[in-house]
Amino acid sequence: MKVGYMTNAFGPLVGHGNGVVGPKDVRYVTMCDMEEAIKAIASKGYNSVEIFDGNLDDYKDDPDKLSNLLKKYGVTLMGVYIGASYIYKEVLDDELFRIENTCELASKLGAKHIVLGGGAVRAAGIKDSDYAFLATGLDKAAEIVKKYGMTPSYHPHLGCIVQSPEQIDKLFSLTDIAFCPDIAHLVAGGGDALELIQKYYDRIKYVHLKDLRNGEFVPLGTGEIDLEAIISFLKSRGYSGDWLVEIDGYSGDPCEACETSYKYLQGKL
Repeated sequence: MKVGYMTNAFGPLVGHGNGVVGPKDVRYVTMCDMEEAIKAIASKGYNSVEIFDGNLDDYKDDPDKLSNLLKKYGVTLMGVYIGASYIYKEVLDDELFRIENTCELASKLGAKHIVLGGGAVRAAGIKDSDYAFLATGLDKAAEIVKKYGMTPSYHPHLGCIVQSPEQIDKLFSLTDIAFCPDIAHLVAGGGDALELIQKYYDRIKYVHLKDLRNGEFVPLGTGEIDLEAIISFLKSRGYSGDWLVEIDGYSGDPCEACETSYKYLQGKL
């Protein structure tokens, strides 16, 4: 079991500029000094990190640079997050091309998990057929991830066509992809996070721990979610997967959030 931290807490989120005109080039990017972020995470006690695909792509010409950075601070690359639309048939091949390039690089750097997010909301609204398109795209992406020896999981996310419990049920009836529950996103999407985790426990191999207060993601233990009940249930079922702490968008100090969350978890995992 590893306990990691997501580097997206250390800077604003942007998209790669080339993605405006080319789906094969769309990537999430955290605008931060990656070494400073990794250094801060390691200093608080975490043993691994997750990063966005766009930040990983910064090292495509020199993977050893990131490898040496991780070794310097004694952490591993636990996961990489990749987003895609999946519902537009004409661009799916380009999205899968991008996912494969990311997976190839992530595997070289020892990543264990690939977190797949997405499912675009059309300007005209969600079509029922979009869930089948999403499921098909995720299944193809999952095969790519597995080919490189990593674990693919789907992450329901606010702003996508899978955020409410009903939408999660609809997608999971169409695909057997693993489930990466992001606790705060599940709650903000109108769900009971514990109930969803109980319902889909057999799919869970990776958990994103996040707290929520007044609509803002906050350090663990400072929000409104009963995280202890969720952790206790997972432990009672013998969960042996990995944990990731993610406090993106927090208005406070990112280093303080990192430390507060680590202290909250002490003795619980």
